[in-house]
Amino acid sequence: MNIQHLRYFLTVMETSSISRAAGLLGVTQPTLSVALKRIESEFGTRLFAPDGRGIRPLPDARLLEESVRLAVRVLSDAKRDLSGVAPAALKIGILQSLAESWLPRLASAWNGPVAIVEALSDELDKQVRGGALDLALTALSPNDRSPHKVLSHEPYMLFVGVMHLFAGRRTIGLAELDRQPFVLRQCCELLGSGRRVLAAANVRFEVVAKTRQEATAAALVAAGVGCTLAPRSWLRPGLRAVKVEGLSLERTVGLMWKTQVNERRAAGIAKNLKASMTSSSQVKAA
Repeated sequence: MNIQHLRYFLTVMETSSISRAAGLLGVTQPTLSVALKRIESEFGTRLFAPDGRGIRPLPDARLLEESVRLAVRVLSDAKRDLSGVAPAALKIGILQSLAESWLPRLASAWNGPVAIVEALSDELDKQVRGGALDLALTALSPNDRSPHKVLSHEPYMLFVGVMHLFAGRRTIGLAELDRQPFVLRQCCELLGSGRRVLAAANVRFEVVAKTRQEATAAALVAAGVGCTLAPRSWLRPGLRAVKVEGLSLERTVGLMWKTQVNERRAAGIAKNLKASMTSSSQVKAA
């Protein structure tokens, strides 16, 4: 058993598939299967079981995973230190409207150095396709053809200040938004589709402020200047979230990449991001 076998193990844990892991690693399926058998022999326990067309990690595999991940990181760092070569930073783009809530999770989801670029969705897509970025954490659309992995779905809601006339309501009808003073979030990823939904319902806001900064938009709404529409996770102190009946807007957050090498990286980052999301949800529930 060697460090390469440990990397094989981690890739299988991330993909739950021998064939998919072999493709990502550039090895044959028999080579990968033999490596897994050697690891099972070394630790004296069975780690995987067949599960449909894939395989399922057994409890001992999940217990072993973090220790293996730490061992690979330590050995890789030692090799880098001895060689004197600094590792290249992983270039990750993040959607501007996601930065405030997702950056802390993203920074801890990758073990190596990262270079982070904040941009709008069209620019992120362009940079991933052109190779300027390895990955992008962005809002996905139904028409996205680039390889991607969905992390979450969340509906759009109305956000108002605590003194707003809708602040005590749990739900409102879409028609009730007509002529309401509105703070326009210019970095909103659904500006175009949002306008179409509102136009179809004959709803027109009175735009009283425009900003590309999420913190500024939140401060304006909290101060009672106007209301705004944003994904559910946009909620922060000083604001109230109200469900809008008939508002069919939803944000899908995911990772986007281009190459097979980055597919493997995305799988590991996605797994860590989802784990942090689960932990955060459990803390809020407690």
